Amino acid sequence: TAPRPPADRNRLVPTIQFEMFQNDKLKLKALTEAHGYNERDLHNIYQRITWDASADAKAVGADIAGNKMKPELQERVSRACSIAVGATLATEESPRGKLLDVGCGHGAIVSSLVEAGLTEPDMYVGIDLSSEMVRNAVERYGEERNGRTGKGRVFVADDFFAHDFSVYAEGNGGSEEGVFDSIIFCSSLHDLPDMEGAISKAVSLLRPNGGKLVIVHPQGAMHVIGQHQANPVMVSRGLPTANEWIDLIEKFSDWDLSLEHVPADPRSDGDIKDGYLAVFKKT
Repeated sequence: TAPRPPADRNRLVPTIQFEMFQNDKLKLKALTEAHGYNERDLHNIYQRITWDASADAKAVGADIAGNKMKPELQERVSRACSIAVGATLATEESPRGKLLDVGCGHGAIVSSLVEAGLTEPDMYVGIDLSSEMVRNAVERYGEERNGRTGKGRVFVADDFFAHDFSVYAEGNGGSEEGVFDSIIFCSSLHDLPDMEGAISKAVSLLRPNGGKLVIVHPQGAMHVIGQHQANPVMVSRGLPTANEWIDLIEKFSDWDLSLEHVPADPRSDGDIKDGYLAVFKKT
């Protein structure tokens, strides 16, 4: 992604904090080179440690809350899930669709997806870097089966960039291209080390002619900016603004994406009121 203009960056991230981030990034680069790791390796190690350590607490907390967020946040997630599930409905080309939940955690949005109409458990695949998060997801949502196929939800602990999704294709000639009718990133895109790479990977997995890519963060873009300020190593940047998405779609024309819902910008009234929601259709 192209760097933010200095004026925009200074408005969102104090200059001194940006300079500290740049210095820390140089130190991190030196460490990775000294020990034979690249930045993505180190990022994934930090992410695994962080999410493995918090997995049980987050899952139990969700259980206590009835797997619901605060009403205003839940409404935003439910809206995003409805859009994602809508793309899995039966068509002539795809009698029963599949949905991919990237950064599924402990299965945080499974109930919301079911309520939105994801009727059969084997329509769902969730992936997360944390094996402890996935263990919690399997314990809570892994037993239900489709009475016709005998298959259930799939939860996999792996790197989204490296995982071979062709195993979920049915009659697709062993290719992972077009495996999913919809892909949703719920509060997870900013946790990945390479946003452009993540979108490129997701696009390759989406079916053409109507596949949906849904990116939602119920707490909004400004919340992610705060996470970036607090820990720029783990959260390398904020979520793309509407203008940045437009530029990216133009830059990567082979994505074949059209922007159907424009996200609100940080500190805008829309971000405060509705959180962050970007919806794309693969043409």
